[in-house]
Amino acid sequence: MEKLFKTTGNQSQAVELKKIAQKKQILRSIYFNGPLSNSDLARQIKLSTPKINSLLLELIEDQLVTELGRGDSSGGRRPNIYGLIENGFYVVGITINVARTIISIFNSCNQEVSGPHYFPIKMSSDINIFNQVNAELEKVIKDSNIDREKILVAGLELPGLINQKEGINQTYFPEEKDLFSKLQKIFGIPVFISHDAKLRTFAEQYFGLAKGKKNVLMLQADWGLGLGIIINGRLYTGKSGYSGEFGHLPLADNGVLCVCGKQGCLETIVSANAIARQAREGIEQGHSSLIKELVKDDLNKIDISTVIQAANSGDQFAISLFSEVGKWLGRGMAYLIQIFNPELIIIGGQVAVASQFILAPIQQAIHTFSNRDISNETQILFSELGTKAGTMGAAAYALERISKK
Repeated sequence: MEKLFKTTGNQSQAVELKKIAQKKQILRSIYFNGPLSNSDLARQIKLSTPKINSLLLELIEDQLVTELGRGDSSGGRRPNIYGLIENGFYVVGITINVARTIISIFNSCNQEVSGPHYFPIKMSSDINIFNQVNAELEKVIKDSNIDREKILVAGLELPGLINQKEGINQTYFPEEKDLFSKLQKIFGIPVFISHDAKLRTFAEQYFGLAKGKKNVLMLQADWGLGLGIIINGRLYTGKSGYSGEFGHLPLADNGVLCVCGKQGCLETIVSANAIARQAREGIEQGHSSLIKELVKDDLNKIDISTVIQAANSGDQFAISLFSEVGKWLGRGMAYLIQIFNPELIIIGGQVAVASQFILAPIQQAIHTFSNRDISNETQILFSELGTKAGTMGAAAYALERISKK
């Protein structure tokens, strides 16, 4: 990130490094909060207003910040408002999951300027998949006419148990003790990794429904089921970064065998993959459904989008599947409400697209399995960030990490 700033050479290295750190703080504050006044920046960064003004002048000269005019005033002189120049720098957000890879590039105003781009690269334990992803990223950069030198960092959203501090993916690359360094060599820029549910929670915290809230849970109901936790305004990761494995709580007696080795995990009932499996099994057992027609009798082609399409067309079997999913998801959420007492639970991922079919059974299950005095304080909402939550969260998380180095 240091390459963004011009240095005069007239000051000691220690002074220059201190100034660069302060400039990073300014860029970070505006990126995550939007345009701010000089007094807002002084209050957030805990520097004097004259010092902030001096740094802002240098950032304007660096072509990173621009003055947007005067803001509102509650009395006295109206403050100057400052924002980031759109093409001042870029950050990359990449999602790699068990189904595909998604690449997006965001500018310094957090606008998606390229993407989402989809590629048939699936997560595996072969480290070479990152070379494949980087090759596709280079094509995206070239086709998008983005200055490679202005790309600061990349964030990767990955499945598995991830120790963010040490850069270890315990599930897929347990032998790689510093994945950060290996990925930086592959991509040619700093790279930071984190778990999918945590990154989507990070996106909600700064750009979505959790903005300005203190105690929030984010359920990522997609191919799996993950949980992101915000406590007292801070993203909670646990001792090693492994918090939020909500989908692997075995709630169903004599249930389906889960990939984790346990039986009856919640993920085996409410995830997108589980819904597709249950639809396929139901039709094989004789249930009549529009789903069969939609896949032209090839039941292996059933996925959650097929089930949602059928439900939207009034298919009773598809609707009953989502009703059951909502019941089990609500039961699990009831336990979370009893433990965390959150003000808000956000549901995201592919399963959230079926919100109209799962909300009522979720609420009914919560009322059945939790204390009303506690659950009445919790609002249930569905993410509004959609599919870009993963890449946006990855990019923003990476920028935050690099701005604090």
